[in-house]
Formats: sequence, C-alpha cells, structure tokens
Amino acid sequence: MTRVAAMCVIALAAFASCIAGVVGDSHASAPACSRERSRRARAVLDDYFYPVVDRHAGSFEVPPACPFQRSKDMYLEQEKHKERVRRTQWKSLYSEKVFRTEWHVDKHMDNRHADKIPPGADVCLADYCAVLRCDEHHAHRNPDDPSRSGSRGAPSRSKGGGGGGAGARRARRERCDESKLAGARHFCETLMHACFPSDDDAESDGDRGGGARGHGAAGRLRAYFTRHHCDQLTCDAVAGMFQIMDGHHLNREGRRGAFVFVVVFCVVLAAYYVVAWRHAVGGRARGDLRRATARKGAWVNVDRITRSWPLCVVLGKRRKRKAY
Repeated sequence: MTRVAAMCVIALAAFASCIAGVVGDSHASAPACSRERSRRARAVLDDYFYPVVDRHAGSFEVPPACPFQRSKDMYLEQEKHKERVRRTQWKSLYSEKVFRTEWHVDKHMDNRHADKIPPGADVCLADYCAVLRCDEHHAHRNPDDPSRSGSRGAPSRSKGGGGGGAGARRARRERCDESKLAGARHFCETLMHACFPSDDDAESDGDRGGGARGHGAAGRLRAYFTRHHCDQLTCDAVAGMFQIMDGHHLNREGRRGAFVFVVVFCVVLAAYYVVAWRHAVGGRARGDLRRATARKGAWVNVDRITRSWPLCVVLGKRRKRKAY
C-alpha cells in the first residue's frame, strides 16, 4: 500500500511539473508589451508630439536617446501592415488573412510575424502611458466608447457639455493621487531633456556620435512641451490638458476642412467678380451705340451662344441692333 501511494505521489508531481512547464512557456512566449496600450500612446504622439516636431524638421532632428523616435516604436511596422476591412474585421497585409477582431490579428502578428519587428525597434510605448495620459486622451477622443469607463481619471462628458459639471470634476480631484502625478511630471521633464537636449547635453552626446542639430529649435520644443504637457500633470489641470492643446493647432481633419473651405471660397469669389465685370462691360456697351462694332473676340462668341437654342428659349429672342 505504501509503494502504491508513493507511485501516486510521484505521478502527481510529474503531472504538476508538466503543467507548470506549459504555463511557464505560455507566459514566456506572451509579449510583455501591450499592443492596445501602445496604440493609445501612439495616438497621443500622433496628435500632439509629431506634428509639432515635424514643423522643425529642417532645423532639428530627434536624437536616438529619445524613446519617441518613430524608428524605435516596437509595433509601428506591424501596425502599418494591418487594416480594417469591415466595422469589426481586420486583415493582415503580410498574409492577407482576415480576422474577426483586432485582438485576433494582434495575436496573429505575435505568433506568425514577430520577425517583422525591426532590430532597433525596442521601445514599448505602453510603458509611457503614465506620462502621455493614454486613458484621458482616449476618453477625450472617444467620449461614447464603452471601454472609457474603465480608465482611471478619464474625464467624463455629458450631452450638455464636456466635463460632467463641477461635481464630477470635484470627484475626480478627490480620487486623484498628487504624488503619482508628481512622479509622472518629473519623468516627463526627464524625457523632454532626452528628446530635446540642451547645448551641453548635445555636446556630450556628440562625443558618442548621437548629437542633435539645431539647439535653438530643441530649446523651444523642450520649453513648449514642458509647459503645455509636463506642467499640466496635476490633479487640477490633467483633466483639461488635451482640450487646451487642441487649441494650439488644428488636427489633420481640421486642416483639410479649412483648406477645402478656402478653395471653395476663392472659386466662388472669382466667379462673382467675373459675373460682375461681365455685367458692367455689357451695360457700358449697350449704352453707347457707337461702340457696338468694337465688341469682338470672346464676347462675340458669348453672344452667339446666348442666341443659340436652347438658351434663346430661356433668355428670349434678342432684338438685332444696328451698327453705325
């Protein structure tokens, strides 16, 4: 009986070790970087960081020490090779396979196309969500998204206005941890010095071959982001920081709409002046019969068109004038 019990114990131990090995392997193979959180962090950079930095592309280049350099984004290359084909379906452009949800295509990227990550892309943007305020930005851009309710500190919006009233703001301030935001603010300032180094930092980096160009532009960019992002990481200001930054520059859709409006306005204005000028010239010509013979060129063709069918039916039969 003792021998049988010992064999049972050994069998159970072997089974437990096998199960532990399988679980350990699955955890080891699972990516440590969250793709969903990385997408939210990338959305913040696409809205507020890259547009401002790209305007200084001729005088400033983001140094390799900055984790927000596009070439260091771990999942950027894979994100470029997937697209939404329907409201909920996604397709991998590597294999042309269609998946039910974005989560499934993400797992496909992890399992089948992990080798597509570039060698130098080693930055997980999800690690910087505390500084970038990924949840607040997602709630700001998607006020009707059900998943926003799970985000911490996400500003709520009602149909009557953005912010939920003074009571909601007071409740958010009471839940806010000022000490955590102080740590995020300090980390944000450290990142700004790494991305926009001063002259002394650039000289020390230049000895290692990683210097930045245009230190004046770097100083202006560092001051801008420190003031409008890092300094806003307080319990009183963090809820409205993205509304303030929206007013600094139009997003891509806003710029496109403004361009279309300007083009349409210019076309309408030009058409108005052409019609007004045509009316003025025609009035002067009708008032002076002696100048009737001088109407040549394009206006003769216009008169012929207006006298032709079917415009003659609409405009009526014109009386022939005498030429003196």
